[in-house]
Amino acid sequence: MQLRDGSFSVSFRIFQLAHSPSAKRTEIMSNPSADAAPKWGYYERLLPAEIEAIQDARSIVYLPWGALEYHGKHAAVGLDGLKAHDLCAALAAVAGGLVLPPVYIAANTIKKAPDLNFPKHSIDFAESTVSLLAREHFDQLADERFRVVFTLCGHVGQPHYDLIKAEAEQANQRHPNTEFIATSETDLVSPDLFIVNHAALGEVALLMASDPDCVKLERLPQDREPTLQDDAVWGPDPREATVAKGETYRDAFVVAAAAQIDAVFNS
Repeated sequence: MQLRDGSFSVSFRIFQLAHSPSAKRTEIMSNPSADAAPKWGYYERLLPAEIEAIQDARSIVYLPWGALEYHGKHAAVGLDGLKAHDLCAALAAVAGGLVLPPVYIAANTIKKAPDLNFPKHSIDFAESTVSLLAREHFDQLADERFRVVFTLCGHVGQPHYDLIKAEAEQANQRHPNTEFIATSETDLVSPDLFIVNHAALGEVALLMASDPDCVKLERLPQDREPTLQDDAVWGPDPREATVAKGETYRDAFVVAAAAQIDAVFNS
């Protein structure tokens, strides 16, 4: 896959360097290949001069929005935020911009799902709290004069997801100089490849690609199909997840999301 005359391969190598356990923030900015690729970085790790240099080059900020939610015995409770953060970083390596830390404030988690019994390991907030936090994030980021605010919702429980999208729409009315996008990988990747799921093949494969230490497939049942009622699994069998599948899903997301961002700058 290539974007911008082959820049994807250079950009994604920088993303891999930055995402490795031993990475330092200076590796992103000083890598010899960086001149051929969009400038990007993790917002919280940068100094003001570095932030401004990236923003001047490509005025995009990425807001990964996750949840602390039970994803079965086989996946980390922070899956949604870890997944969204990794996808945003991969996108920034191609499109440029600044990646914020994940927000882990979510409503409508599996803790509140009817007919299920997963009372622990999910932190569930009021819907009004989610709306308020989204509104204040959007207003603050517009105040920082970003051209694009790209919010990636790793948790799409309803109406949590629709609340964030509604706040983005309202922010577009309040701040005409900033384009607010609120979306999820499930809205950008073809359903032939990736569908909405919970702790199933898609999510688990993405987590394996980003944070393999956060997945333990051997903790899934081996003598029956995983179920929502017993295992918090909704969707295709997570036992089929691999790092390679996660990388395929991530690549497809980057292509679709980069095109969406390009459309804003080209309009």
